[in-house]
Amino acid sequence: MKCICVSKALVTASFIFAIAVATTAGLASEQVVPVLDSPDGGFLSKTDAPIESAINYLISCQNGDGGFGPLPESESDLKTTAVATISLASIGEDPADYAAGGKSPLDYLLENQEDLYNLSNAEAQVGRYVVAITAAGLDPQDVNGRNYVELLKGYCAPGGEIGTENYLWDDAWVIMGLSACNQSGSDEVKKAMDRLLSLQTKKGAWSWSEGSSGEDTDTTSIVLCALLCAGENSSSDAVSKALQYLHSEQNPDGGFSTLGSNAATDAWAVIAINAAGQNPREWRMGTADPVSHLLSLQKDDGSIWWKSDSAGMSFEWTASGIIALTGGRLPPVIGC
Repeated sequence: MKCICVSKALVTASFIFAIAVATTAGLASEQVVPVLDSPDGGFLSKTDAPIESAINYLISCQNGDGGFGPLPESESDLKTTAVATISLASIGEDPADYAAGGKSPLDYLLENQEDLYNLSNAEAQVGRYVVAITAAGLDPQDVNGRNYVELLKGYCAPGGEIGTENYLWDDAWVIMGLSACNQSGSDEVKKAMDRLLSLQTKKGAWSWSEGSSGEDTDTTSIVLCALLCAGENSSSDAVSKALQYLHSEQNPDGGFSTLGSNAATDAWAVIAINAAGQNPREWRMGTADPVSHLLSLQKDDGSIWWKSDSAGMSFEWTASGIIALTGGRLPPVIGC
């Protein structure tokens, strides 16, 4: 099987959880002050200190079963391991090379695949899982005898809706999963894309609940990622309006979100900007930009906190931050 990498180097965060942790205070930790050779140009590479430090933090959360937990020494789980796998693959690393106790993240993903169906929002979980295994070079049509291409297509209703709930993140992850499997031209993806486009609000954005209002930056960004990886032209009217909406949600510190700039929203917005072929360094607010704000949230252990005084789901923000800061997009690999 041959995989064609489409990211120049390459999360995920839940919008609902971001609201839930808005007031959660984190433990005190020193902030990393990155020193870059060219702070005004381009993306970071995996050899730059902030990315090396972030990778080391991810590794500190790996367990002897090959999987990753959300904190050092915490129990491994499928979502966290999939997020780590995507992040590592996005910067050209082979997740199979990251072994703990003789087992790699791929071993954990394969040995625990049946647990996917016990998770809430199974469609989104399976979509993310497929993005991870394809990024790692596995054949999604035969994973321990299971065909994930057909499974993802089975989530797609004739009218383009995906999943049983009014929750657009399901739709986005399934589209990205199918696109990673080189299925962007399938009827299922085309109908799902048409439906997503029909749900774009007057502001040019999307709401997680599929409504005509209640838009948010996180959902708009993941929908943009899904549309662009599935073939939507980056110069289309829908993409242009969505990028204008993201601009309108940018804060004076360079970050994003009406909740106050945070790493979860920053990372999703930057990944979407990358996917649209724009340079987030050029999205300036005075002297600030999304990259500088995201870097300002990195701590001395390499983790990227939700806000400077609130860790939140720091593992997830760190993994998606690696993708964003290195110019990556989702999915990191298309064409398996």
